[in-house]
Amino acid sequence: MRSDMKRMGTKGQRAALLGGLLAVVLGGTGCGSECVDAFDCRDKSTPPQGQSWACVEEKCTQVDSNTGGDDAGTDAGTQTDAGTDAGTQTDAGTGTDGGTDGGTGGLCDTVPRDEKLGTLQLQPGFSVAEAAPLSTEVVAVVSTPGPAYSLFALRTTATGRDFFALGTWPDVKLGEAALDTVLAPEDRAAGTSTFPSYTLAYDGTRLLAGYTKSDGSGKVAVLDPVARDATTYVSAPSNFTAAGTTDTFFINGGGLDTVSDGLGVYALLTSTKPFTAVKAVSFPAQVGGSGFSAIADNGIAVFGYSVPQTYVNVAHAVAAAKLATAVSSRTPVVLTDEPEVDVDSNFNNATGFGAGVAVARGAFDASFTFVVSDVSRFPLTPGLGGGQPPSVGAREPVLTASDACTSVDLLSSLGSDLLVGVTDVNGRRLVRIRQGP
Repeated sequence: MRSDMKRMGTKGQRAALLGGLLAVVLGGTGCGSECVDAFDCRDKSTPPQGQSWACVEEKCTQVDSNTGGDDAGTDAGTQTDAGTDAGTQTDAGTGTDGGTDGGTGGLCDTVPRDEKLGTLQLQPGFSVAEAAPLSTEVVAVVSTPGPAYSLFALRTTATGRDFFALGTWPDVKLGEAALDTVLAPEDRAAGTSTFPSYTLAYDGTRLLAGYTKSDGSGKVAVLDPVARDATTYVSAPSNFTAAGTTDTFFINGGGLDTVSDGLGVYALLTSTKPFTAVKAVSFPAQVGGSGFSAIADNGIAVFGYSVPQTYVNVAHAVAAAKLATAVSSRTPVVLTDEPEVDVDSNFNNATGFGAGVAVARGAFDASFTFVVSDVSRFPLTPGLGGGQPPSVGAREPVLTASDACTSVDLLSSLGSDLLVGVTDVNGRRLVRIRQGP
């Protein structure tokens, strides 16, 4: 499967930017053959002992662990390619390797640009508020509820990915010391191959981030940044994205704790310890891989997966009440029975944006680099009486690109507003976008 940041690494970035489109480093999906390397096979079932997944002639194949690990570990699972390269500006998001400059030979230096949005074009119906500088090592951001928004970050470090405080909006400042590391103690040894999930979620009290390994196993780390109790590590094979609501995380992956029932969305209930795991949403029997997750202000959730063969992402909206019933009854929602979000394109990220969801739309180029045409919002309206399915409104373009001189490498939420990570020759920053003039 190509549903991850790895596809945005060194191999594809140098040919990534197409004229008139925006290269976004947000965690893509792929198309065409089944795999390029073992990283693409991480959503497969857990192989027998002594075996691991490898990419052989563009097909995911079980091989002896002693011979199959080099591809996943050395190439896809380390910070050199999957982390530092894809998740920061070292290669994929700035002019260091042609990311922001688009291989234009410095032409972007003379292009007029807005102080906050660069050359990105804001669309009618939206307005730009504050902006704040952002470290190039930050790969994900999440905020607490307002009116005083405390921010937290997932940062690239020597250990892989660490939780950090990020100040209070708009006074964004990366903390001097990590709150804790995402990797469980047993996976911190040098040489361990891990594939960090580029997602950070918040349940009103706790933070969650995760990772997987070449054999398909993985964990999520749950941290209370205020109480600073010991971090809880929960088994979560093939975890990819997550979204949080009060005392609950929804994890898009292959299982959670002792609950294992194929790819889908699993709920981690965190109000009491030990935490409780429940499968909340079922995917079709045949999917290309796990997908993206977001929750709007009104509680409507958007979950998705990639379809087989093409690995294009799709998503459906699930009412808050129906999701709550699924969790309490232990009867998963059948996702394909719920209204589809008509993205009308592939996309490679999603986040709540007021009473709706924002997605980064686009497609892969020949180098397996995801190139985004726009960031768009889809309004989500609850059904009548709470018992009817939600309705999904028409697409509302938020940001488009007129050239390749400014890139977007992060989407998140700030209350009912949207946070966009923007990078160009003037550096990296978080920009707050609101609905309305």
